Amino acid sequence: MNGQGSIRPENGPHELEGEISEIRGRLDHSLAELDRRRHEATDIKLQIRRHPGAVAAAGGVVLLLLGGVAYAIWAAHRREQPMNKVKRLRLAVSRMIDEPQKVAKAEPTVPEKILAAASTVAATMITRKLIERAMNTAGQKQRAI
Repeated sequence: MNGQGSIRPENGPHELEGEISEIRGRLDHSLAELDRRRHEATDIKLQIRRHPGAVAAAGGVVLLLLGGVAYAIWAAHRREQPMNKVKRLRLAVSRMIDEPQKVAKAEPTVPEKILAAASTVAATMITRKLIERAMNTAGQKQRAI
């Protein structure tokens, strides 16, 4: 073969068979390497050993998210208790009397702001990953056709 991928007319059948065998050998080698890399990429224990920092960071993020969800559930449960409802009603009435222009504005607490920001980041990251996977899958299906 020449550099453009066409067969040189001066090659005899033996030379052509040699080139085909060489190309087949390189292709076999490439496929074996791709298969090895696929196995490595899907080996969870190996990836944990190779990337302990990333695994620890991902575990920390998951724990923070679970903590945020647990806090939101706890806070919602606590808000529904009768004494807390009475306290909120008393505060609302006193706010209404002191500053009627601010009655409709209830400022979120710092933990609520942090939880909202973390949830927004997590939702953005998850959405981005789902879109990337969908695009990759669509691209693979398109190439298969």
